[in-house]
Amino acid sequence: MTYIYRNMILTACILGSSLYLSGQTSGDSIKSKYLQTRAIAFASQPDYQVSSAISTVSGAELEKTFTPNIWNTLIGRLPGFTVMQGSEEPGSFGTSYAGRGIATFTGNNAPLILIDGYQSTINHLVPEEIETVTFLKDASATAIYGLRGANGVLLVTTKRGIESPLKISFSTQVGFQQATRLPEYLRAYDFARLYNEAEANNGVKTPTYKEEDLQAYLTGSDPLYHPDIDWYDQVLRKAAPLYNFDLNFRGGNKIVKYYVMLNMLGNNGLLKRTTDLSEDTKNETYQKYNVRTNMDINVTKNFSAHVTLGLSVEDNVNPGGQNTSSLFNTLDYINPNSFPVKNPNGTYGGNTKFNNPLGMIAETGYWSYNARNLNSALRLTEKLDMITPGLSASAAIAFNSYYIGYSNKTKDFERFSITKGADEEPIYELAGGQDETLTGDESQSDQWRNTTLQAFLNYDRTFGKHQLNAMAMYEYEERYVGAVQPYRHIGFGGRFTYTNNNRYIAEFSFGTQASENFLKHNSFFPAGSLGWIVSQEDFLKNNNIIKYLKLRTSYGLTGNDEIGGDRFMYDQEYIYTSDYFLGTTSKNHTIRGLMQGRLANPDISWEKERKFNIGFETNLLGKLDISFDYFYNRRFDILCIPSRNIPSYIGADMPYMNLGKTKNQGFEASIRWSDNIGKKIQYFAQLDGWMAKNKILYNSESIQTEDYFYRTGRQINQPYYLEALGFYTKEDIQNPDVAKPTWQNVQAGDIKYKDQNGDNIIDSNDWYPIGKTSIPEITLGLNLGCTFYGFDFTAFFQSALNRDVYLDAPYYRAFQGRGNVSKVALNRWTPETAATATYPRLSASDDQNNYQGSTFWLKNGNFLKLRNIELGYTFKNLISTAKTTADLRIFVNGTNLFSIDHIKDLDPEIMSGYPALRTISFGAKVQF
Repeated sequence: MTYIYRNMILTACILGSSLYLSGQTSGDSIKSKYLQTRAIAFASQPDYQVSSAISTVSGAELEKTFTPNIWNTLIGRLPGFTVMQGSEEPGSFGTSYAGRGIATFTGNNAPLILIDGYQSTINHLVPEEIETVTFLKDASATAIYGLRGANGVLLVTTKRGIESPLKISFSTQVGFQQATRLPEYLRAYDFARLYNEAEANNGVKTPTYKEEDLQAYLTGSDPLYHPDIDWYDQVLRKAAPLYNFDLNFRGGNKIVKYYVMLNMLGNNGLLKRTTDLSEDTKNETYQKYNVRTNMDINVTKNFSAHVTLGLSVEDNVNPGGQNTSSLFNTLDYINPNSFPVKNPNGTYGGNTKFNNPLGMIAETGYWSYNARNLNSALRLTEKLDMITPGLSASAAIAFNSYYIGYSNKTKDFERFSITKGADEEPIYELAGGQDETLTGDESQSDQWRNTTLQAFLNYDRTFGKHQLNAMAMYEYEERYVGAVQPYRHIGFGGRFTYTNNNRYIAEFSFGTQASENFLKHNSFFPAGSLGWIVSQEDFLKNNNIIKYLKLRTSYGLTGNDEIGGDRFMYDQEYIYTSDYFLGTTSKNHTIRGLMQGRLANPDISWEKERKFNIGFETNLLGKLDISFDYFYNRRFDILCIPSRNIPSYIGADMPYMNLGKTKNQGFEASIRWSDNIGKKIQYFAQLDGWMAKNKILYNSESIQTEDYFYRTGRQINQPYYLEALGFYTKEDIQNPDVAKPTWQNVQAGDIKYKDQNGDNIIDSNDWYPIGKTSIPEITLGLNLGCTFYGFDFTAFFQSALNRDVYLDAPYYRAFQGRGNVSKVALNRWTPETAATATYPRLSASDDQNNYQGSTFWLKNGNFLKLRNIELGYTFKNLISTAKTTADLRIFVNGTNLFSIDHIKDLDPEIMSGYPALRTISFGAKVQF
C-alpha cells in the first residue's frame, strides 16, 4: 500500500501481526515507525503513542488463505487470538475462538466483534474488503467498552479511499478443494471376518458369515448378494471447485475519497454431482456476492461526512437438510456389505437399518437459504478550531441487519432389500420410503438488526514538547434478534493520552455502561497505561544496535455481561406447569397452573476482570524486530448456583449468584528478521507465539464424594476420564483383588481402569481429572517470505501445542450400533496379539466397558500445519501509456496442505462430519 503523508511517500507492508514501513526520507528509516497509525477503540493512534497491547494483521495476509470460511484466514495470524479450524462445508462458518485463553466457566469467552466500529459478525466478509484486523487485548485498550471488554475486542477495519488517481484492480482465483484425510473403513471381507470374531468373543457359536460368504467378499464374485461398497467413494468426489472474482476501484482527491468493491465467491462442495437427481432435489452449492462502498467527503473546510456501506448476499443449498451431518453419520455407520447402491431393476438398495447415502443426496428434497447482510453507517465530523485549535465533534448512526429466508423441502424415497429366489432371480422387498410426497415450508425466516448511535468530542493539540489527545463519547445500541426482547446497551466512555517529547506516554481510559439484563447500573471500568520510548533518550538516540525500544505497561478493570444463565435474572420467574394434583383418590389427576421458578436475584451483576500487562517492542540493527507481552488477569463475580452452601429443603431453585473466580496468565512474543541481498532480493522470517493458562480460584460446588471431583483449583473445562491401565488379562479376571467395573462383566482384552478411590470396584467415582482441553495453551505461527527478480514467495506454518483430543468419532467405535469398523481395529487384542495390541477385543454388541470415557481414547492433539504457501510473479508495466500503466501478477496458492500430528487417520481439528479440506488454486491480478 502507498500513502502520501506530509509530502513523503511511504510504502506500508503488513506482515503477520505487525505493520512495517519504509520511507523515502532523509532521516533514519526506523523513524518511519512513528508515522504508523494503529486502530484502537473508536479511533486510530500513531504507533509511538500506543501503550496498550494490540495485535494487527492485514487483509492482504488474509487473502493468502483461500477459503470460504473467513474465520479460517485468522488462524495463527493474531498473537493472543486463538482460532481453531472451523467447518468448510459450503455455507458453514462454525469455529471456536478465544482471546488470551479461557477466563470464565459459565459465561461467554468470545471477544466483542466490531466492523468499522459497530457490532456485527465477520461471517459475511471477504478478505478483499478488509484493510486490517486488530485485536485489542489489555485493559487500557478495552476498558472503554465497559461491560463488553473483558474478553478482548476484535476490530475489523474495511478499506477506504485514498488521495490518488483512480486505481482499478481485478483479480480472479480458481481452484479445487480436496479432503485432507478421510476415514478408512474396512472392506466387506475384513468387515465380515472381524464381525465373526466379535460374535465369537460374545459367545456366539454360529458365525453370521460362512466361509463361502467370506470367499465371495474376497473375490468379488457375487456383487449383488455379497456387495463390497466403499460408501465414501460413492458419495464424495475427489475434488470440488472453488472460485473468487474481485473488482476494486480506489482513489480520490482532497474533497472526495472513495473505495468500491464487487466480489463473487462460489463453492460447490464435495458431494458428487449425480446425474439422476430427482426434480425435487438439489445438490449442495454456495455462492456469496459482496458489494462495498466507502466514501469520505470533505463538504467544507471544517465539515466532513464518512459513509460506510457493505452488502452481502448468500445463496446456499443442501440436499436433504440444513447440513450434511445426517449423511456423514450414515457414511460412518453403514456396513460395506449392507446392500448394493442400485438394484438390478434400477431401484435403490436398502434395508431397515441403514438409509442409502446416494438416495439421501438425490431423492430427499433440499434445504436452501438466501441471506442478506447489510452494514451501513454515516459519520459526520465538524472541526471546532474556532473555539480552540484541535477540538472537533462528530456524530454517527449505524444500521446493521441480517435476514435469512429459507425453504425446507423434504421427501422420502423407496429402497428395496433383495434376497435370492429359488430361480436365482432377486426377490424385492420394500425396506422404506413409501411416502415420496415433497413437503415443507417455504416462508421460514430469521433476522436480527442492530442500531447504534454515537457521539464524540475530540481534542488533539500539541504545545511544544507536550501532546494532548482526549476523547469523550456516548453510545446507545439496540439489537433485535428474532421476536425476543431487544438487547440494549447505553454508555459513556473517554480516553486521555498525554505524550511528552515523543518519549513518555501516559493514558487513562474509562467506560461506564448499562444493560437491560441488570438492575444495577453503577458500572465503571477505569484503566491506565504508561509507555516509555527509551530509544529517544540521549543515551540511546544514535545507538547503532538498538534502533528502537519502547516499554509499556497497563492495568485496569473490564467487564463481561454475557455471563450465562437466563436473561432478566433479577426478575422472579413463574412457570406454567401441569404439576398440581387435585383430590385424594388419583395421583394422575393433574391441572395446569403457575409455579414459582428459580428465585430472583436483584443484585445479579456482570463478570469483572482486573487486567495487568507489561511488554516491550524493539528493533535491533534495523533488521530484527522483537515484541513481548506478559499478562495476568483475575476474573471475579462469575455466575454460579450456590448449591454447596444452601440446604435443599429450602423448597425452591436457588438464584444465580456472582461467586466464581478465575485467573488467567500468559505471554505473547513476536520476532521478525527482514533483510535484503543486493537490490533485487528481499526476505523475511517472522515467528509469533503465545500461551495462556487458566485456573478456577473458586466455584460454588456441592459436596463431592471424592476430593478430586472439585473443580476449584483446576483449569476451566478440565476433562475427567477413567485412567486406562492397558487390558485385562486372564489372571486379572480370576483375581478378586483386581478391581472390576459395575457396568459389565469384563473379559481378557477389555480395557482395564485404575481404581482411584481404592474401593475395589470401577464406577463413576473413579473418573479423574486428567488431560487437557482441545483449545491449545500454546499457539505458534511462522511466516516466511521473499521477493526476487519479480517473483514473490510466502509460506505460513501454524502449530497448536498443549492440547488433547478425545477419539469418540464413529471411526474408533467398532461395530457399535451394528455399525462399521475401521482399520484401527486391525490392531485389536486377541490372545495371540495380547503383547502388542493397541485396540481392545472386539464385541458385536454395544460395549459398555471399552467405550467409557477414558485415557485410552485420549490422544496428544498437538499439530503443525502448513496453512498457506504462495508463489507469484509480477509483470511490471505490462501495459504502459502516457495516461496509465498496468501490472499483472500471476500466482499459485496452496492452503492447508499438510499436517504433522499424532492422530494420523483423521484431522486433529475436525474428526467427524464434513472433512477438513486442502485447497490448490491459481490466480491472476491486474492493477491499473
